[in-house]
Amino acid sequence: MTVTRTAARSGALIAASSGLLATALAPSAHAVTGDGSHRLAGVDKATLTQQQAREVATAPAVQVASDATLEIETDVVKVTPAPEPEPEPEPVVEATAPAQAEAVVQPAEQVTPDYASDGSIGARAVAIAMQYIGIAYTYGGESPATGFDCSGLVKYVYAQLGVDLPHSSASMVSAGYQVSSPIPGDIVWTQGHVSLYAGDGMVVEAANYGTPVRHTAQWQDYAVYIRPY
Repeated sequence: MTVTRTAARSGALIAASSGLLATALAPSAHAVTGDGSHRLAGVDKATLTQQQAREVATAPAVQVASDATLEIETDVVKVTPAPEPEPEPEPVVEATAPAQAEAVVQPAEQVTPDYASDGSIGARAVAIAMQYIGIAYTYGGESPATGFDCSGLVKYVYAQLGVDLPHSSASMVSAGYQVSSPIPGDIVWTQGHVSLYAGDGMVVEAANYGTPVRHTAQWQDYAVYIRPY
């Protein structure tokens, strides 16, 4: 590979077989013998000024070995990658109240029987009898410890109020006086069974074997109502 060096004010021009290359060669290159007619054959001399043409014609030629290499030292450029972006925090979703609040289930209102606010002896008798709902039926029983039969329950309740009654349904029909319209505490009497009227068509009674003391609708037909006080 043959390179021609042309000295110029701004640097040097080198003509090579592949075209025109601008570079800066060392000034100690060796001149090539000959008439230099092959110098810069690829340069259009018609475009050069007279001064440039003279300089090209008189420029010394240098010969570069075919295996010559051009070493260019450059600083190693270290590229530091940009830091990875920090993940954005997840948005905080505030709990919102539902459009309609769930309905609050209120306990069923308990209907208070008439006897609770009466204050009479009969009303107090019913209130006492209601405490023994669930006590087992026992024939001849007249206390919570032993159980109750029908007349035993009525006798026990009124005994707490100072009213003495016989332990016999047949005898209770004459233990007080009869009334046409019952109020809480009156004895509901039919042949062979008694109960306490609790108001609103309900009674408290010890009915029979297998049925504990209960608060239930009056079921006795053609009953006689006895007020024992």
